[in-house]
Amino acid sequence: MYCSGPVLLKTKGNDEMANCFLETRTWNPWWNLAVETYLSEQIGEGDVWLYLWQNDHTVVIGRNQNALRECRAKLLEEDGGFLARRTTGGGAVYHDLGNLCFTFLASPEVYDLTRQMSVIQRACRSFGIETQLSGRNDMITEEGFKFSGNAFSKTRQCWIQHGTLMVDVDVTQLGKYLTPSREKLQSKGVKSVRSRVCNLKELNADVTTDAMRAALKESFREIYGDFTELDVTSLDCPEARKIYELYSSWDWRYGKSPACETSYRKRFAWGEIEISLKLQNLRVSEATVYSDMLDVEFPELFARFLIGKRYDMSDVDIEKGLPGCSEEQRRKAREIVDWLAAVQD
Repeated sequence: MYCSGPVLLKTKGNDEMANCFLETRTWNPWWNLAVETYLSEQIGEGDVWLYLWQNDHTVVIGRNQNALRECRAKLLEEDGGFLARRTTGGGAVYHDLGNLCFTFLASPEVYDLTRQMSVIQRACRSFGIETQLSGRNDMITEEGFKFSGNAFSKTRQCWIQHGTLMVDVDVTQLGKYLTPSREKLQSKGVKSVRSRVCNLKELNADVTTDAMRAALKESFREIYGDFTELDVTSLDCPEARKIYELYSSWDWRYGKSPACETSYRKRFAWGEIEISLKLQNLRVSEATVYSDMLDVEFPELFARFLIGKRYDMSDVDIEKGLPGCSEEQRRKAREIVDWLAAVQD
């Protein structure tokens, strides 16, 4: 059945609502992650909810990761993809519509990782695929290939386990987007660990994301009993939209990156330049510019100009930022800014 009203109106402590199931068919990662956070704020005592969702053409990084170190974010966005940051830890992952995401949301007293994992394992077993847990975070096949990674978070009200199921992911895209391009980037963030992976469809051709959705739904029922199916339309509310606005913002996706340092060097027609940058929240906090150009004032002037600018240079305004400079100096500044914006690939 479906709830007739918004999720937030659920009566906490109502046994009939203790087990709930929800699935979305929206492929936007910022919305799907916003839904997850919104649901976590509605959990009541004794509740266990299973939420299924999918993202298209997306790299999702962990809460404490540096967006620049983990993926070619600019290339991803130029290709029409999404960069998203989740609230949990762990490494960067690539999502397309061959991947199925699941989230268990539970009040602390009924959160049970072993029981929750058994929902996944039973669903896989229904396709003849035997699995085992690897450490706390991963699920692997009998042959040792990873097809599911998990991450976790806790609040006083709700404990969350969410993860991915590689059903039929285009693995050629993993190397294209997840391989960082800046070897010089020195970051204090958590670095992803790459594992041998496989798609479940390789083990059984009958496995599709829709078939796995149905299997997880049935497995959840078998292990947790009857549940209430939540109406996805009830999630279109001001509270959820506010969370979406945060998760889709540059400040959340990029600006939450840990402090880091990087440097670049290039020879232009007018001289060689080397720039060292210290970044805080992916904005320039310190800049040092070295050059053999004849204009001895320009390097220090340009270094001061960079302070506070976004690392992608998208907020740079040469005309307003360098008042009183000669047209020749502004031309050089534009060349450098265009170069800095491009080297992020």
